[in-house]
Amino acid sequence: MDQRVLQSYRLVIGLTQGLFLFSLQHTFVTHSWPATNAYLFAALVAFGFFVPLIAISGLGNLRLRTLAVWLAVAAVICATLAAYSIYRTPVGYAPTTRAWTSLSFSFFVSIAALLFIADNLVVSGDADRRWIGRYPTMFNASWKHGIQMLLAMLFIAVLWAILALGAQLFALIKITLVARTIAQPLFWIPVTAVGIAYALHIADVRIKIVNGARTLVLVLLSWLLPVMTVLAVGFILTIPFTGLEVLWNTKRAAAILMTAAGMLVFLINATYQDGEDATAAFLRYCRAAAAVVLLPIVALAGYALMLRVGQYGWTPGRVVAVALAVTASCYALGYAAALARTGLALRWLEPVNVGTSFVIIALALALLTPIADPARISVNSQLARLEAGIVTPEKFDYNFLRTKAGRYGADALEAMAKQAYGPVAAANAERARKSPFVARPLPPPPPPEKRLANVTVVFPKDATFPVSLIDKDWSADPRRFNLPRCLTSDAKCDAAMVDLDGDGVDEVLLVTRPGGPAVAFKRYDDNWRVEGVLANIFCREFRDGFSKGEIAVAEPKFKDLQVGGQRIVIQDAACPSPPAARAAVQAR
Repeated sequence: MDQRVLQSYRLVIGLTQGLFLFSLQHTFVTHSWPATNAYLFAALVAFGFFVPLIAISGLGNLRLRTLAVWLAVAAVICATLAAYSIYRTPVGYAPTTRAWTSLSFSFFVSIAALLFIADNLVVSGDADRRWIGRYPTMFNASWKHGIQMLLAMLFIAVLWAILALGAQLFALIKITLVARTIAQPLFWIPVTAVGIAYALHIADVRIKIVNGARTLVLVLLSWLLPVMTVLAVGFILTIPFTGLEVLWNTKRAAAILMTAAGMLVFLINATYQDGEDATAAFLRYCRAAAAVVLLPIVALAGYALMLRVGQYGWTPGRVVAVALAVTASCYALGYAAALARTGLALRWLEPVNVGTSFVIIALALALLTPIADPARISVNSQLARLEAGIVTPEKFDYNFLRTKAGRYGADALEAMAKQAYGPVAAANAERARKSPFVARPLPPPPPPEKRLANVTVVFPKDATFPVSLIDKDWSADPRRFNLPRCLTSDAKCDAAMVDLDGDGVDEVLLVTRPGGPAVAFKRYDDNWRVEGVLANIFCREFRDGFSKGEIAVAEPKFKDLQVGGQRIVIQDAACPSPPAARAAVQAR
């Protein structure tokens, strides 16, 4: 494909991706469809974030038929895993308008790693016209894509640094248009997407630059292997003199050991490269020593992890750590076998790396689905310990079920509050019911007649409260927790009808009694909207004065400000003293 045509296609994909993500961001801010459907919205976010990048990378490097199939598979993976991530949120939160925010940073990192490995397998297989490509092809594809992404991120970082600098330059002469423009989502989202697409294209067609950067990086990394190997060997040889107790007392041994194992694997591969280049004899010996010392380090990490599981049961972090330990074990056992069978050449490293890639993909899919969801496994483990009496109700972590175990934890906590559970059922149920962390679905609001009866009009005394304000279903409003409780539950409110904007039509002030939110509402045609909240509602005489109808419209003490198109209100910083408050009311 001609480079100019290829560049045009990639830029169009980047622009389309940017506009698509902007449209999703806009619906999220405005609380409109599809943001009102958490499952659909999360699936679209994951799709829009990853699939266009695969298309940009695949154009020119994959046959169109292969690219189409791979894009379809990637879209299904992204949408399915994102939808499940929403499902596993606590029942009190999903599916709601903002539930898609459960797509955490770790979720995006996991999906990125899964798709990166799978993409390299697809590219290498398509290049060699085989189901599984040759190892040198896989190595070249993975390092090429990795360096391309790093260069793209560097390009975007410099681009935004320049734009920010330009905005500051114009700000020096009191021109803020540039700063306001680049801060608009309609600008920065498409510009970032197009910038990434352009950077990926340049890094793809200027392959000599990428190869040169890869060669330099690999040479530098290969000479870090001796340093890491010496440290690892010294650590293993020192343990017989210090004992393992010192290691376990750190309570972070498994994490550090797994990090060391990962660094050894990375540096061994940086030294081996594609297996076709000659490696210095010194580095071959270091590579062999690293393969040997990797095995005890992974064994110690696994043992430390199992000790913690035996003592305290499973947690989401430990489930993920076990998955990493399984991956590290594949490398450690495979590299030891490669050294035993092929000596310093370490030729069996190639099938070990390819096989472990499939293991990583399988583990990632299991962790991101119900198969091995860390939250599900952890909840079952902790409840089993509670039922067996290993943990008493007094020491059981109810907060873990509510805040760290998603839907599975919330459901378990809810079940504990409702029914007998194990030999300490009564204590469990009582503590679960009292726990502030129970995630129960919101109860349906009382009928309109009941809610209307809970409202007392205090000003003017003969006014009739508008029934249409009560009839509206406020329970679906994303701000419902900040609304007066009489609109969504069985609670009392005081109401006042006051013309606040001088248009001849009264607004409605609702104040929760005896304490709670106080909000001003205005009617637009047949729809009521929240105009704002009342400030200083906790002042000493507010509740008493409002309930007595001592209400009058007053001119603001300060005029509002207009700053960058946004209205800014200056609010009194403190409550007036009671005499001053009474004098102010009488003066009005």
